Amino acid sequence: MDKKGFLNLFKVEDEQIVVKLWEDMELSSSIDYYISTEEFFPPNIWDILEKTNINGMRFLLKGLTNESEKKNIIILPRDYSGEEPEFQLVFFKIDGTNKFKTLEHKDFLGTIMSLGIKREVLGDLIVKDNVAFGVIHREKFHIIRDLDKVGNLPVKISEITEGEVPQSEFKEIQITVPSPRLDSVVGEIANSSRQKSTTLIEEGVVMVNYVVQKSKSYEVKEGDVITVKKLGKFIFEKVLGENKKGKIKILLKQFI
Repeated sequence: MDKKGFLNLFKVEDEQIVVKLWEDMELSSSIDYYISTEEFFPPNIWDILEKTNINGMRFLLKGLTNESEKKNIIILPRDYSGEEPEFQLVFFKIDGTNKFKTLEHKDFLGTIMSLGIKREVLGDLIVKDNVAFGVIHREKFHIIRDLDKVGNLPVKISEITEGEVPQSEFKEIQITVPSPRLDSVVGEIANSSRQKSTTLIEEGVVMVNYVVQKSKSYEVKEGDVITVKKLGKFIFEKVLGENKKGKIKILLKQFI
């Protein structure tokens, strides 16, 4: 696959970060050694890398947690036979515990962005009880290492182990639908009519497994991750059976 064919796999709006990825892939091939990228890539990019044979290369992925959307990538050239490389990442927490204000995701992210860091070199953030947990490439950690305030509130930043990052929490939801079609499932998630859910799908605000899905008749299956903009992210956990009217009962797990 050449550069043009590679770029055609992705959306135009992702071109800048995809071009950088291609350059890293070319370097990896030319030196016959792995390359650790500094960026964290969105699911519409890493999902394609996992599913596509690109010149026999392999891609290792890691995010803040297993469920994180943004993932760092290590590129391994064709026929690489060396030791499995380690990710050069720093897991960190920003402790903003205080008695006066609840700090939200936007407060932590806005402060970090104000330091001049590019969004793509920062992984996901999880905020829980005024503490933000995040991950960044080790070469970029120095940019945020001396962070001591979020807004007007003092904070303390420190390195942590990957095991100290809290796991995602879920809320179980049961829905009943005529079929596992995407428009039916989204309609229940949005508590709206089939027509409204179809509009949401056609407008491109619904993703399945982190890729925009515009087919209302797409059949959702167990394990699929459904994201509806402004409504949240859900895992299609399992089919629970049918009711007396022949409708399907489904268990969803909503990220909270």
